[in-house]
Amino acid sequence: MPYEIYSLIILLATILFSFSVHEMAHAWVANRLGDPTAKTEGRISLNPLAHWDPIGTTLLVVLIILRTLGLSVPVFGWGKPVPINPRHFKDFKKHLLLSSLAGPISNLLIAIIFAMLIRFLIPSSSIFFEIILQIVFINVSLAVFNLIPMPPLDGAEILRSILPDATYEKIEANSYFFIFAVIALIMFFPQILSSIISAIVNIIV
Repeated sequence: MPYEIYSLIILLATILFSFSVHEMAHAWVANRLGDPTAKTEGRISLNPLAHWDPIGTTLLVVLIILRTLGLSVPVFGWGKPVPINPRHFKDFKKHLLLSSLAGPISNLLIAIIFAMLIRFLIPSSSIFFEIILQIVFINVSLAVFNLIPMPPLDGAEILRSILPDATYEKIEANSYFFIFAVIALIMFFPQILSSIISAIVNIIV
């Protein structure tokens, strides 16, 4: 099997695992904080199909394939949003913040674990070095992109948890314009997001 195909298979398997961990982390933390909604819908699972978003996840996989083929494209995407019922949270703002942060933090932890392999076990001359470096890059990308304050990303829920309700409602009322602006920024100025991601990768690697 050619190295490129082997690398692509590993990366796709990694991305499916990584975004499944991301969404499962949201569901697990929400359940621990008193909201069993996601649990009852089977979201505390590592099965990628339980978290597959027709747009966000498909886009993520396609971009990974294009990047593996040598195209310089930004890597971003998202899983199916985890359902939250605020009536089950004792402290809605605090618990929404914690459950929203769980996904990005889980990806950063995966990135750090693989970065430790590069630091201490796998030399740069190894054929696995570039693959593991891509795994780190993908997980940092997932964490950073999902922190953008744009629905349906985690950043929007984080913003909701820290802003007064009236302020957030005003922002939400203009969410379509904001979504268009963020997507345009990513598509036409991908170096901004890439620079942030690369800086974090360099720190942990």
